[in-house]
Amino acid sequence: MKKLVFTLLLTALLVASTIGGISAFAYVSLEDCDRCFRAAASAMLDGDDVEGSYISAVRKPVYDVNLQHLGYAYEFTVASGDGYAIVICDENGYTAREFYPSSASPYAQVGKDELCVYINNMSYYKAYESEIYDIASGEKLSEQAVEILKKDAVYYQGSKAVTPEYTTVTIEFKYRDYDGYDMCWYFPHYNGNNLRGGCAAVAGGNIVGYFDRYYENLIPNHSAGYEIDGHYVYNLVDSAVYSAIDKLYADMKGTANGISEANFKSGINKYCSRLGYTCELNSIMSSGKLNYMSVMSNMKANKPIVMFLSTYNTCQITTNDEEDYYDYTNYSGNHVMVGFAYRDIFYTLKDGSLLNMRMIEVATGFANPNTAYFNIDYSTNVDAAYGAYIH
Repeated sequence: MKKLVFTLLLTALLVASTIGGISAFAYVSLEDCDRCFRAAASAMLDGDDVEGSYISAVRKPVYDVNLQHLGYAYEFTVASGDGYAIVICDENGYTAREFYPSSASPYAQVGKDELCVYINNMSYYKAYESEIYDIASGEKLSEQAVEILKKDAVYYQGSKAVTPEYTTVTIEFKYRDYDGYDMCWYFPHYNGNNLRGGCAAVAGGNIVGYFDRYYENLIPNHSAGYEIDGHYVYNLVDSAVYSAIDKLYADMKGTANGISEANFKSGINKYCSRLGYTCELNSIMSSGKLNYMSVMSNMKANKPIVMFLSTYNTCQITTNDEEDYYDYTNYSGNHVMVGFAYRDIFYTLKDGSLLNMRMIEVATGFANPNTAYFNIDYSTNVDAAYGAYIH
């Protein structure tokens, strides 16, 4: 029979997009997953199975048992009925682990605020607020049951890679100019005191710490900072700050697997409302990408920027008369950082071409370095970003 040559129409069904104090997506290539699904569909389906040589599929992200982004489930309909495929990124690369043209998707009943969890062939679960549940019964799995699942589970190929990569980029130029803005002279740059899965709570602490300058009871028993020559300098982390971050971690329902974006938002508001305040979080994403103009305008409106990242960089910049050095540390995992300044740097290179480096100065959430630049265009995915304002 004639094999299928078709046009693939794909729709992303957005489910809970972040997990962890970190955003949930490790770097899984959407294009490679689509390509793998296309090849599997071409091999498995005949032309007669698909009306008009078109197949329409809805893709849902799937996660491994550690709630790292693993790949996608593709739900489609052909002449033989409803079908599904699961494409994952494991130690063998991008693979169509399952393809069933006449079976309904096992994730059809997973809610919009839940995650699709793939353990191994024919083994499907869901997650909500960092806990694993049976899809059919809705019962939460015990820690012992989850440990048993882990023995036979497949994992995202980078989920265990914790060693960052280091890269130096040298820019040789004729001219250099920049536009920049600092929300303060020395911004909050706290860390989590070894809090597991707590970078979202630390980010919340840096936001709360910034506004403690205006509302002194946001961090009880802590002095936010002081002014020097009209510039504000924030004090370093202390026991009161750690206590506030611990409360944020609890309010955000933190676990070792991290904090979801939804729990970050509800948790920081819970913390603030207990003290009589509200935290507004306004998205600064446009068409799925960080809007750098919104970064600038929010900072000038006294709103720090909180970013949920999957794969990301930190950068130290060394400037010279004709040569600048960008020393990057590139991470394959997920993280949340808060920005308090920007540097929009413009280069005219020696060959006459132009280069624009769009940088945000951030509180990294790490003990070292606790501040760095973040290049929004270099080895990163910004999954969500908000301008934060407490009042």
